[in-house]
Amino acid sequence: MQSAPCATGGSRTRAEAEADSAAVISAVGCDVAADVAACLRSSDTTVAELLAAYGPWGEPRPVSGTPLLPLSPAEAFRTGRFHRVPVLVGVNHDEENGMYAGMEINAGGKPVPAEAYEPTVREQYGVHADAILARYPLSAYGDSAGLALSAIGTDRNWANPTYDTAKLLSKWTKTYMFEFAEEDTPWFVGYDEPSFPWRAQHMAELAYQFDLAIFPALTEAQDRLADRLIGAWTRFAADGDPNGGRDRGWRRFTERHPHVHSLTSGPWKPSGFTRDHRYAFWSGLS
Repeated sequence: MQSAPCATGGSRTRAEAEADSAAVISAVGCDVAADVAACLRSSDTTVAELLAAYGPWGEPRPVSGTPLLPLSPAEAFRTGRFHRVPVLVGVNHDEENGMYAGMEINAGGKPVPAEAYEPTVREQYGVHADAILARYPLSAYGDSAGLALSAIGTDRNWANPTYDTAKLLSKWTKTYMFEFAEEDTPWFVGYDEPSFPWRAQHMAELAYQFDLAIFPALTEAQDRLADRLIGAWTRFAADGDPNGGRDRGWRRFTERHPHVHSLTSGPWKPSGFTRDHRYAFWSGLS
C-alpha cells in the first residue's frame, strides 16, 4: 500500500455517494428523477462540463456498506475483519509537495504568495489555525507558502493517517512500514519546475518502480535506488519480508516497536517518523 492511509477516509457511504452524484447531475442540467444515464450520455453534456461540475477537489472513493465492500477499511482494520495477509505499507516524506507544485505549474497557476499563507491556514483549519501557525512558521520554510502548506498537508493528510493505518494492521497481521524519503527525484517531463523543492512528492517513488513516460530517464544513482526498491518489493511479494542483499535491518511494525524504515539512495535506516511529522501534535488536535 503506497500513499494510501485508508484507515481514515478510505471510503464513503452510499448516501454520501448519491448526494455527490446528485449535485453533479443537477449542475449539468439533468433531472435526477428522469433517465439520468441518457441525459449524461447525450451530446449536450460534455466531459469538460462533467469535470467542471465535479470540481477540482472531488474524489470518488469506494462505497462501503455494500455486498462488494461490506465494511469501511477503517472498520475492517479496527475489528480484524479482513483477509490477514502480510502488508507492506508506506508514505512519501513530502506527499503534498506534489499538490502545491501542481497548482503552480498548471495553466494560469502561480506560487502561493507569502502573504496568503496565514489566511489560507485559517480558512482550511479554522479553530486549530493558531496552533498550526505556531508549529509551522512560514520562516521555517524559506518564506515559501507552498512549501509550508505542503508540510502541513503532508503531516495531517498523509503521514500520520498512514502511521495509524499501520498500527491498526499490525494488531492482526505481519506489517512492515516505510517512508520513501529520497530528495533527488525526477520531475515530470514537459512541465516547468515549481518554485520550491518537490523532493519525495506524492508520485515520486513511481519513477523508480515503473517505466513511465511521464518521468525522464533515471540517472545512474537513481537507477541504483530503483533496483533496491524493486528488490525489496519483489522479496516481500515472494515471502512477506522485504529484507535482503545490502538492505537489512527492516523490522516489522508493531505497536510496541513501531518501526518505520526510511528509504533513500543512502543507507536504509529507521526513520524519526513521529517526530518529523509531528504525530503527537496532530493526535492532540483530533
